[in-house]
Amino acid sequence: MFARGLLDLVPDSAILAYADSEDRNHDGVHGRPNRSLDGRIGRFGRKAFVPTLAEFNAGAFVAEMGITNPAQPTEENIGGKPIPPGVDSTADPEIRQEELDLTDDFVRFLADPTPTKLTRDGRRGRDLFSKIGCTSCHFPTLRSGASPIAALNRREFFAYTDLLLHDMGPDLEDICLGLAGPADFRTEPLLGLRDIQHFLHDGRAATLDQAIELHGGEGAGARDRFKALPTADRAAVVAFLKSL
Repeated sequence: MFARGLLDLVPDSAILAYADSEDRNHDGVHGRPNRSLDGRIGRFGRKAFVPTLAEFNAGAFVAEMGITNPAQPTEENIGGKPIPPGVDSTADPEIRQEELDLTDDFVRFLADPTPTKLTRDGRRGRDLFSKIGCTSCHFPTLRSGASPIAALNRREFFAYTDLLLHDMGPDLEDICLGLAGPADFRTEPLLGLRDIQHFLHDGRAATLDQAIELHGGEGAGARDRFKALPTADRAAVVAFLKSL
């Protein structure tokens, strides 16, 4: 959840500038934006369907916890079906706007973590991460747009994402959402990666090596180049990732 306030402020024009749906540079990577139902560019959620952090936070209350709120006051359900009469006696919305705003502020101001100091292996791993093509999707830095809040205003930060959809191959398929098909996923930001213990959208990978090796589709080229590295070089890439 780190630096989501900064990701919220990355200009749409920057996201579109990174898009390459026609693969003009012939690198096998053709990221494209997702859009919400009203046409706005999405950036949050594994399918990059939600345009703003405020909408994502309000939606998470309902979708993840079943808590209605002023932004989504009547959408509580059980597996997509209405809640039976008499089961939920709490009046909707179940939290007030003030509580929703406070939660939004908490998430918005979780700062981007400072990467740890790189070892010699970590520095080599950072170079290899770029050389084998990982930065085609996991762009190292993004810049937020204008904000009246100094902590968020025009900040360059280590994001390691392009906020675009990429086809990750049939083995990772799950749902469709907006313009995203089952195999399409937003490039996951790698902020705070050193504290994560399970990887990929469903947590199926227990190690970073496994997560990389499960990349398919547009990620297959970088995956194959990673697998072809000598053991010491693969360990260097992982050492770099564990610094984030």
